[in-house]
Amino acid sequence: MELNWYLKKHHHNYYSLVAPYREDGKNRHQKIHYFGRLTPEEVETINSALKILKNPETETPKLEDIIFENHWRYLDAAFLNFIWDQWELSEIFPLSEKKNVQTAEIAKILTIYRCLDPGSYISAVDWFEHTALDRILHINTQHINKSRIFRELDKIEDRKTDLENHLYKTLTKRDDASMKIVFYDLTDSYFEGRKCDLTSPGITKSNGFRKKKIVLSLLVNSKGYPFAWDILEDYTADVNTIKNLSTQWKTQFKFGDGEIILVFDRGMVSDDNLTHLEDNKYVYITAMDKNQIPNIKNVNIKRFEPLNSENMFEQITKMGFKKYDENTYYDDLGTVDGRRYVLIFNPEMFVGESKSREELIFRAKAYLEEENKALSKAEKSRNISTTRNKINKILKKMKSNKYVDFDLEPLMIKNDGKIVKSFRIIPKENDENREAIKKARRTDGLWLIVTNNKSKKDGGKKLTEENLIFAYRNKDQIEQAFKDVKSFINIQPFNVWESKHVRAHYTICVLSHLMNITITNRLKDANVDIKSTQKVYKILRDGIIGKLSLKETGEDSITLAQVQSQQKNVLKLFQSESIVRKKYLKSIGINC
Repeated sequence: MELNWYLKKHHHNYYSLVAPYREDGKNRHQKIHYFGRLTPEEVETINSALKILKNPETETPKLEDIIFENHWRYLDAAFLNFIWDQWELSEIFPLSEKKNVQTAEIAKILTIYRCLDPGSYISAVDWFEHTALDRILHINTQHINKSRIFRELDKIEDRKTDLENHLYKTLTKRDDASMKIVFYDLTDSYFEGRKCDLTSPGITKSNGFRKKKIVLSLLVNSKGYPFAWDILEDYTADVNTIKNLSTQWKTQFKFGDGEIILVFDRGMVSDDNLTHLEDNKYVYITAMDKNQIPNIKNVNIKRFEPLNSENMFEQITKMGFKKYDENTYYDDLGTVDGRRYVLIFNPEMFVGESKSREELIFRAKAYLEEENKALSKAEKSRNISTTRNKINKILKKMKSNKYVDFDLEPLMIKNDGKIVKSFRIIPKENDENREAIKKARRTDGLWLIVTNNKSKKDGGKKLTEENLIFAYRNKDQIEQAFKDVKSFINIQPFNVWESKHVRAHYTICVLSHLMNITITNRLKDANVDIKSTQKVYKILRDGIIGKLSLKETGEDSITLAQVQSQQKNVLKLFQSESIVRKKYLKSIGINC
């Protein structure tokens, strides 16, 4: 029987596969399959297939006749485009009829770029050309160039405050409870090459001394989502940053009195800062340095002198400490001068700090022995003041000068018939050393929480000691945020130099972290085997689209590689299956 099927066109490019027949002298057709809307390319493909079926002698294309011309990354870029759209970030940037590429689109491209393949903004142009973002965003690739990117960095930074306000409102609306306790911290980065007005010489936390150090601030909610960030000019010390920023946040976000609880690191604690926060009706939770602990009323620091690794659990139980977990015992010291204190004892820290100090003293004494050997072989006479200063300087650098002391005893050395005046080092322990060791031992394993949360009106409720410990420990949310920004998003070294571009770069990095923490939190909530954003990106990276063509006819098609089961699982987890559905793919010119 001769096959006579054909494509019947309905309205608006909708098609059906039908078989014609005659009935009662009239032409009719039987519907074999309804296709729906088809592109001209799909119509051509189906008609070619029908031609082959109708004429078996027609030669079908062989594998070697198909040319794989090019490919572009699709799935990872489309996935992050989906996450960006969930946050409605594009709405923050104004539209311009004069632009063929909008500021929002550049911000989106650069954010996705920093998530997937962080590098310089010059490299971003080449990276974009190897993705399907031109199809996803309906942008002509020729319109993405270095000049446009650097021009748009200014426009992106102009919207920083609007972005912060949008994120604050969105987070509050989605999960008001997550905005009750927020975390503030600082980190640093550096520049290579050109001068930037935002930098100054200084010691960085991870990269030693840098001539062009830059200091970054970040404010996140209790789930790690960022909603305020800045680059600090005229930075002098961590402790000096919190006053201006806390005043700025109060105005910008219209925090009510006691509405949020601000958690920050001990490095920013000073009486002046705490007083400022109290005057501005902030509720705070922070910790104090070890050297501040003995001065707090009710601590009674001398009670810790008998502690050692064998009796510590028995002793702290007698003192009234309560167990929080295996490495945390606490004692509520009550309220002193309007501030509430909770003393924490950590057994593991106690053993570690005690051992570290013993090792420090051992290394210091070993150094004195080595220096003694060098002095005993001196070939030139030594000056007592110069020798003493040199030794003291090294002991100070080793941070052992409080625990170790010495005398210098004259030593005469005969060397080739001449007398060399040198010294013998006599290690000694004096009352001052012994008191320093005793003083240090008293605070081994201790840290101290300080807060002005004393009653229900301070932050909505009076937090228990357990709540305070949990909140302060949970500040690793912001430490992880900085780790993400610096490690995976690759903020350093900065590759832009104009002040506004530098600020925009940090804004892009924070938005990239927003994408990452969104993914991280969903993975955590779902409790799946995939634990990191990098694993998600790796799974999706192979989801490419490719251009296939036939040698003989030149017909071509843009086709999505078959979506693998693991990729499907990721898309399902984030409810983003729409990016691989036929209707959406057809809308951006991709076959599946």
